[in-house]
Formats: sequence, structure tokens, C-alpha cells
Amino acid sequence: MRSSERVPIPFTNRSVWPGASPVADLASGDVFATAWLRPRRGGMLDRARAIDLGSTLPVQRAYAQRDEIGTQTGADPADVELLRRYCATFGIDVVSTHWRAVILSGPIEKLVDAFGATAATYQLEDKRRFRHRSQSLHAPPEIAAIVRGAFGIHQWPRSHAIGHLEPHTVPPSAGDIAGRYQFPDGDGAGQTVAIVQLRGEFRPDDFAACMQSQGVTAKPPIVKRVDNAELTHETQTEKDIESAIDTQIVGALAPGAQIVVYAAPDDERGVLDAVRHAIFDDEYRPSVLSISFGFPEYLWTPAALAILDELFIVAALVGVTVFCASGDNGAELDGDGAPHVLAPASSRFAHACGGTQIITDAAGADSEIVWPKTGGGFSNMNLVPPWQTEAASVAASYKTKAGRGVPDFAGNAMPGYRVYFNGTAFAMGGTSAVAPMWSALIARLAQRAGRPIGFFAPLLYDARARACFRAIASGGNDRYQTAPGWNPCAGLGVPIGTALDPLLTGNVPSGS
Repeated sequence: MRSSERVPIPFTNRSVWPGASPVADLASGDVFATAWLRPRRGGMLDRARAIDLGSTLPVQRAYAQRDEIGTQTGADPADVELLRRYCATFGIDVVSTHWRAVILSGPIEKLVDAFGATAATYQLEDKRRFRHRSQSLHAPPEIAAIVRGAFGIHQWPRSHAIGHLEPHTVPPSAGDIAGRYQFPDGDGAGQTVAIVQLRGEFRPDDFAACMQSQGVTAKPPIVKRVDNAELTHETQTEKDIESAIDTQIVGALAPGAQIVVYAAPDDERGVLDAVRHAIFDDEYRPSVLSISFGFPEYLWTPAALAILDELFIVAALVGVTVFCASGDNGAELDGDGAPHVLAPASSRFAHACGGTQIITDAAGADSEIVWPKTGGGFSNMNLVPPWQTEAASVAASYKTKAGRGVPDFAGNAMPGYRVYFNGTAFAMGGTSAVAPMWSALIARLAQRAGRPIGFFAPLLYDARARACFRAIASGGNDRYQTAPGWNPCAGLGVPIGTALDPLLTGNVPSGS
């Protein structure tokens, strides 16, 4: 059924990575890829239902079952068979199918041919090389009609290697953080916190050392391999530090929760497959998903952003709370000079986490300001959600096109948190640390509620919920400044856990 006629697959267009240039043809070899298919007839996700759930008190919600929503909204078996027969003509095998994702295996040159990709080996100025795809994918009309995208041909540049690390600022302890943000009693018991880890290596000895130093006994994290991810590697990169930050912060603040690390390659394919795996995981059934990475929206294909949004809709429907870091590079002005926000934090169904900085005056009193490197701004891909209308007026005040505002709220990014790496304690922060901090808080609240909290952002933008936050009154990043109400630096502010407790759990405060 190989056809000479090819048409573009919609929304698969990709620009050349900034600062990258072609240096060689693709290296030959077998690779895995994931083709995402359209939903079966009548299988569109109920976006309105997800929004309605997010606007309803968690104690009044009825969530969907993972297996039911997977069956009802997955790919049509006839489409899977059509793709299988097409790929077979190129010597490409269908390995497995999960919801709308079809795992493929074959020579890279055959995948490039099958999906009409423009690909080569590219290099950045710092000599890092990676497999790069640009422009749109192409396929025969009958295949282009069913395929949303094929991921695995393009790679993201690998993270920088870790330089020499020295212990520096003494960070707050887990107890200090729990006290500062008034975490309610609890340890997250009965909850599973999923962490998406891209290429980084989880180190059990460092996790154990951190828990011992914090005086807590936490469940050892479980690592699940996604897309043949490397679980060990010779060159340590920033992704290894990321893994330490995520797991150790959740473990220290919610030691009763089970942490499951979904380790995946650091590219679009790895992200989409890891998020899908976590949300549909019927073995560990996460109630919270923490994602501490992101790229500016323009570095993703529109198809990948749309699939991410749909996965987070599934999360809302089944009761998984998603937290994403807003970024550690300010308003992301370094690419083309224009402000950008990071995805996946820019999804309307994720909770975007910005950063603050704790400062101490000469008298020893501390205060909290906006961390100058916090990510924040307005999405170019996602409209202002109906619960965040304040973002439109704030965007207008900056003469910026209105879009989904990032972040929703914030937390300590600097001086950060006590994290062990290679046996030594460091102060590590950034918004990458705020997402797991919020994940631990919601794990505690879900324990207290006796049920998942799920998607809750719409509840927070009601004026009555403002008492759940302490506003951050000063500071900004390289484009925006904090201001009363929601702002694109600290969002609604930092949490007051004991005020969020009755809103999200239905528990009546003592003394009421």
C-alpha cells in the first residue's frame, strides 16, 4: 500500500533548533518511535467534564476509571491495522499499542522514509550533537488522516554535563518548609506520586542519606523504565541532579507516599510516553504527577502540545493532579528576544509552579520575594482559560497578547532544599524544586481527604480562595513584575496549607 502521493501530516511542523546547524547525515541503526493516532469514532475526550470537575469541590467529584476511559477514547483497531500494514512495507514493526500510542521499531532511515521526514545530525555551538528533524512529516493521505504525529526521529540536545559542585548556602530543612507553608498534618500515606525523569539516574544511596538527614523514614522510590530509557550512564548531567531534587523533596515532605519514577529518554517521544504511562498506570495508580522540566512552546511541535493537553485532560478525568515547573530562565527572552512560557507548564490542565526567594535581613528576619529567574508569562498556544480571566487584563497592561497565564502559584526556589548528590548535601532549588514541593503538599491533602484531589486550578481563582495564599509583594523576572492579585511571576502567591485543607479536603478546621 506504499503510495507515491504524500501530503503533510497536520501540526507536525518543526523549526530548526536555535543555534543548531547540520553537520552530518543520520547515523544508521534501529530505533524505536511512537506514532500517535486519532481517537476512535465517538472517542473524543470530554474537555467540558474536566473543567467541570476542576470547578467542583473534590469531595463532591466522581472520577472516571483508567481502564474505561482508555477503552472508550483510545485508537480505533482498524486505524492501528492500517498503520501496521503501511509500516510493514518499509520493514517497520508494530511492537505494541497503548491507548492512542503505537510503538514502532525499525531502521531510522526507514522511519524517515515512511513519514517523509527531513532529518540529519545537527550540532550546537558547544559541540553537542543530536538527531534533528525539521519541517512537517509527510505520508499518503489515508495515513496522514489517522496519524497525529510520529515521535522518535527528532531528539532534544542532551543536557550539559555536571561541572564541579561545591556545597554552599544552607537550605531550609523539610520541617522548615512544612512550617513556612503551614502544611497540614500527614505524610502522604496511601498516595502515589509519579515523577517524570528524563534520562537522569535515580541514586538510592543519596535518597537514603537525605531522608536520614531529614529525620524521616520514606518508602524507597520505584523506577519504571519507559521507551528503553537509560537507567545508568557514564557521563553525569544536570538531569541526574533533577532526579535527586524531585525524589528527595517529595520523600522528605511526604515520606508516607509511594514515589514512582517514570524514566524516559529526554525527547518529545519520551515525554509523551512517560506522561501517558504514569496517568494510565493501573498498577500504582498515581494521584499526583510532578514534572520538573520544560522547553519554550516554540521548540515543541503543535501536535505534541495538543497531545500533552489531552493527556492532562485524562489526568483531570481520572483524578491525577499535575504540577509542572514554570522554568528557571525568566521570561525566556534568549531565543528570539520575545517572551515565552514553557510547556508542559502552559497547558490549561496543569498546575504551573513559579519560584520565590527567601531573603534574610541584618536582624535575622526573613521575607519572600519573587525569584528573579522564575519562568512566567503568557502562552502563545493556549487561550486564557475561563477561570483565569485576570490573566487577560494583566497581559493587556504589558501590551502582550493574552494567553494562559503562567504560573498559577509559587514556592521556595532559592535558597532551595537540602538534596544529596554523590553523597554530599547541597542546596538545590529552582522551579524544578517547587513542583515536587507542591506535589508533596497535595499528597498530604489527598491522604487527609481519603481520595484524590485531582485538577483544582479553577477553584483557586475564585475570590474566596485567595485566603489560601500568601501574596508575594515584591520582585519580578526579566520581563514581568509582581502585583496584587494574580501576576506572571508568583501567580496567586505561595500556599497556606492549612487554608487549602478545608477547600480541597472538606475537613472542617479545628475550632470552627
